Amino acid sequence: MTMGAIARRITRVITAVVCVAVSVGVSVATLHVPTREGGGERFNPARYRSDVIADTVINHTTGVDKTQGTGTAGSPYDNKGYFPEAGYTPSDFHAPCSIWTYRDAESVWNCQVSGLQDLDTSSPHVRDVLSDYFVKLLDYGVAGFRVDAVKHMPPEDVLAIKKLVAKKSGRSMNDIWWTQEVIGDNAEAAEIQPRNYLKTGQVNEFQYAYRLKSLFSNSLAGGSLSIKDIPQNITDSGKASVFVTNWDTERNNMTLTYKDGDAYRLANAFMLAYPYGAPNVFSGYEFHDTDSGASGATATSVPDIDCSKDSGWSCTERWPDVHGMVGWHNVAGDAPLSDWQDDGDNMIAFGRGGRAFIAINNSVRTRTVTYHTALPAGKYCDVYASADCSGSVHVRFDGDATLTVPAGSAVAFHIAATPYTVRQ
Repeated sequence: MTMGAIARRITRVITAVVCVAVSVGVSVATLHVPTREGGGERFNPARYRSDVIADTVINHTTGVDKTQGTGTAGSPYDNKGYFPEAGYTPSDFHAPCSIWTYRDAESVWNCQVSGLQDLDTSSPHVRDVLSDYFVKLLDYGVAGFRVDAVKHMPPEDVLAIKKLVAKKSGRSMNDIWWTQEVIGDNAEAAEIQPRNYLKTGQVNEFQYAYRLKSLFSNSLAGGSLSIKDIPQNITDSGKASVFVTNWDTERNNMTLTYKDGDAYRLANAFMLAYPYGAPNVFSGYEFHDTDSGASGATATSVPDIDCSKDSGWSCTERWPDVHGMVGWHNVAGDAPLSDWQDDGDNMIAFGRGGRAFIAINNSVRTRTVTYHTALPAGKYCDVYASADCSGSVHVRFDGDATLTVPAGSAVAFHIAATPYTVRQ
């Protein structure tokens, strides 16, 4: 496939995703809240739209072990730094060296990670090439970016590149959604910690995912850290991008994955309900070891996603409970946390003002509990259970609701999903 063919395919995919209303997308931070009609909110999944977020790798290129070759788009390269299609020559790369310690920021910024040729992002020419790349993606129609391996670049370089993108595209920096992979580790140099990259955009908060695994594998409210206090001593909510798992952490047992069944589903529900960070739902494919690829993939191609049964793709974003919780998340909006209730162990419940309420049962037996909510009296759909309102909840005039929550499950409802609105 040539570069031109790839560009045309990217444009078609983005057009299809952005211009057609869909019910859910992988990056929840980009989903729009439902429209309001006549002063009330009416739930209609077709009103949700998803945008495309591009995953960009801008710090390094091919490994030095690849003497020379041709990329899938037909562009040549070698391990000396010649990438003619991109406009790179050896002078655009740092001198070859391997990262010898993560306690030294210069080593992390200027040497090769896993043997990958390391671009000199302080170079005006490199910044120019990279900013043109971002602008081209914006012109294709992407809504923002997830930037890979950010701690391997000085913060001032990343900021300078984004400023160029804003200038060249005619956009404000704040209008370009930009989240950065910066894996925080207190044992590493202070200069490469996530806090140093907050001027550019959000950062992936890995500690949040690690904590979710610990909490849902043990006790939600009975340990040294209650899940209610999960944001304690990590990135401020407005600058955090959160997830239950991603393509790096799922393979090394550091986070929950689809293999964890109910715990994984509940952790995604909690992430979408709890008011912290910009949640991202990871959707990928099944794996059997650390090197597993997508079903049917080869060294040069990956087949289109297939969400049919036994296809090998997990398609998490299409699960009814995740789908329902995306709507819950959007209806809750910026409403504050309210009505927190727990049993001191694995049963928790909370609301988001008068808009939404959820009860999570991470225990091994069904529980029936009466909770107080701030929602108006009436009948609501359990959006965790189904999309057709086959499960329902009744809130009494005093705001109380008696919920029967199966083991390893949840009950979730909000003001925009009632038996009446689902029939519309």
